Amino acid sequence: MVKQTEYPIYFADDLIAIYTAFKQEIFSSGSVLYPSCGYDASPARVFDKVMFVDKEDGNEGCVSQLQKAGLNAIKQDIREYDPSEKHDLLILLNPAIPVSWATPHLISGGYVIANNYHGSATSLYTNQDEFLLWGTMDFLKKDSRKNDFRVNISRDLTDLFQPVKDGEEFRSVNPDGYEFIHGLVEHFIKQGILQVESDLTFEQKWEAYRNLMDEKEMPYRRVAERYIFMKR
Repeated sequence: MVKQTEYPIYFADDLIAIYTAFKQEIFSSGSVLYPSCGYDASPARVFDKVMFVDKEDGNEGCVSQLQKAGLNAIKQDIREYDPSEKHDLLILLNPAIPVSWATPHLISGGYVIANNYHGSATSLYTNQDEFLLWGTMDFLKKDSRKNDFRVNISRDLTDLFQPVKDGEEFRSVNPDGYEFIHGLVEHFIKQGILQVESDLTFEQKWEAYRNLMDEKEMPYRRVAERYIFMKR
């Protein structure tokens, strides 16, 4: 049997900056839950009590590495996790699990810090009976954010989770996002992953790409680095 490669844990400066800003300006958590953590130990640099949970599906060895560093970590499916007390902060960073698997372990009034790479923030936003969208956290994009991890916390919810109507509006409100999608669509075509007629407009190619990727909605008018939710 081939032995799985184990990697060292890491502490990311950008994530530490986000958690530090949250702790200093919003809420100083007493108990953090971080499911699907992989080798990322960053929250431990900011919060005193963090529980790392990962079933190691693609991150083999991460739990033992976290444990060797003296951190609280368990190898377990989050659905089987059974804490003696619920947590007051949940971190969902590319978790590759439905948010409903982790949120039962959060107290009422507790916070969630989430990104939307795997649709976590959208899932929380659409469950407004249980979660309140509190605000956002973004980096101040000075010098293309090179070595600059200052964080802006905003309560402005304008245009969050509001789809654009077409490509022109997308290019107008989010030119960087538009250029990224444009390049991605062309890359898929070049690689033969997306097969379309060459004379189609970009809008038509983009629609074919969304169908291929099962993306039912257009991109949002405004996106954030991190979204902050509160459990009702």
